Amino acid sequence: MNEYKYKSNYSKDEKLRESLYPLFNTVFGISEGTFRDFHSRGLWDPTYTPYSFFSEDYAVANVSTFVFSIILDGELHEAAGIQSVMTHPHHRKKGLMNTLMDKALEEIDKNCNLSFLVTSEPSLYKKFGYRIINEFYYVKKYKHPGSPSGDLQGIDVFDSEGLNRLQKLFIENVPSSSVFYPVDYVHPFYLNMYNPHLRKLVHHSTSLDVLIMYEVVDNKLELFDVIGNTLPTLDQICSLIPEPFNEVHLFFNRDKFNMAFKIVEYDSPDKLMVRGDLKLSEHHLKLPIFAEF
Repeated sequence: MNEYKYKSNYSKDEKLRESLYPLFNTVFGISEGTFRDFHSRGLWDPTYTPYSFFSEDYAVANVSTFVFSIILDGELHEAAGIQSVMTHPHHRKKGLMNTLMDKALEEIDKNCNLSFLVTSEPSLYKKFGYRIINEFYYVKKYKHPGSPSGDLQGIDVFDSEGLNRLQKLFIENVPSSSVFYPVDYVHPFYLNMYNPHLRKLVHHSTSLDVLIMYEVVDNKLELFDVIGNTLPTLDQICSLIPEPFNEVHLFFNRDKFNMAFKIVEYDSPDKLMVRGDLKLSEHHLKLPIFAEF
């Protein structure tokens, strides 16, 4: 590994930070401009800590961590997230990722008892003590003919007015679950807004002043989360949806909705994993899709 230079915790160094962006493009196809724009809008997570190997002034392998608060069984905990795990194709099979994971976990373990990640390759992380959390969503029959109210409007998160409204709602947000819920996940949420499909699913209710993330597919309302200073009832939310549907599919924990739901296992190539002693009374968990990192 003598050919590589190791650097960590350099997010505030513009030159080094920009030397990381091309690796995102090579590995994940995310343009360098996306991260420049994300940073220029002041949405770069201040706790984001990269651990990287550099070659010829560009990052060729990286593991990043960040710190976030999460509600678990009604109590607030500080946890760490692992993301941006990537190695340039020309530098793979040299143990770079293993070394960086060890360095990142050494720091995580000093401050946090729990860490989470989302991955399509869970086998890579089991040797580091991570295990899969099986996720579930909740289904309920619900006849809704469609609402003509016109209360819901799309929100342009890329203009200053939309960004200010979004940040305000996240600051004031009443968590949608007391069982399992990441608090103030505005940073991953906003990064997900660079996905055009996800961006179309975000709507603002003028009457309730909340964000409602949803889509209606095959006469089923898929409800992903609600962000605002109050959590409306399911009936209030459904009354605003212009499209008709016959079922509600809830993609966050159901505990704050006093209704019976059928529990269905969530089948996705992206797996939620945890490292540490996660003990919860409710085992049918779901990380909100817009909070995925």
